[in-house]
Amino acid sequence: MARGELKLIIGNMFGNKTGRLILEIETLRQFGKRRVLVLKPDTDTRSGECLIRDYHGKSMEAFEVPARDPWVALRIVREKEAEAGSRFNLIAFDEVQFFAADSGFFRVVDELLERGYGVLASGLALDFKGEPFGSTLLLFGLCRSNNDCIWLTPLCAQCGAPAPLPQRLIDGHPAPYNSPQVHVGGKETYEPRCYDCFELPARPVPPY
Repeated sequence: MARGELKLIIGNMFGNKTGRLILEIETLRQFGKRRVLVLKPDTDTRSGECLIRDYHGKSMEAFEVPARDPWVALRIVREKEAEAGSRFNLIAFDEVQFFAADSGFFRVVDELLERGYGVLASGLALDFKGEPFGSTLLLFGLCRSNNDCIWLTPLCAQCGAPAPLPQRLIDGHPAPYNSPQVHVGGKETYEPRCYDCFELPARPVPPY
C-alpha cells in the first residue's frame, strides 16, 4: 500500500485553523466521498466533549485521544473501522499542539502514513511565550513539500498588523514568562498580537 500524505494547517489563535479543518473534512466527505475519522486530544476542553469547534461556533464530532498517550489513536482507528465494517481514507486531528513534543505523536502520525492513511492536522505553532508548542512544528518534517502546509495568520488585536503570536492575558495584563504553558481558553484569555505589540513580562535575559 502506498504511503499516505500529510496536510498541515498551522498558525496562531483566531486564524480559524479549526474552521479550515472542518471545511476540508466536509469537502472531502461530500465531494471526494472520503471516509474521515476526526480525533482530538482530551486536553481540548474548550470545544466541549467529543467535539471540535471553531471560534464562530461551528462544531463537528470527534473522538478523544489521551494527550499523554497518543498511540491510543491507532486503537480508536481500528475499533471504529471494525464498527463501520470498512476502512477510513483519512484521519484528521485538531489542536495537535496539546500532544507534547516528547509524547510520541510524531511517530503516531508517521505510522498512520505508513499504513496508507491520509492525515490532516491542525495546530497552534507557538505558545504564549513565542516558543514552539507541542508537536505542531515537528509535523513539518512529515510534509512532502511546502504545498502540504497551510499557514493561517490573524490580525493583531492592537494595531491590525499580521499577528503570529498568541498573547495570554491575566486580568487584562500580559501573563509572565513563568506561567504554565498549557492554559485552555478563548477570547477571554488570549488575543493575537504582532511582534511589536507582544508583551512577555519576566522573560529571561540572554546570557550574551
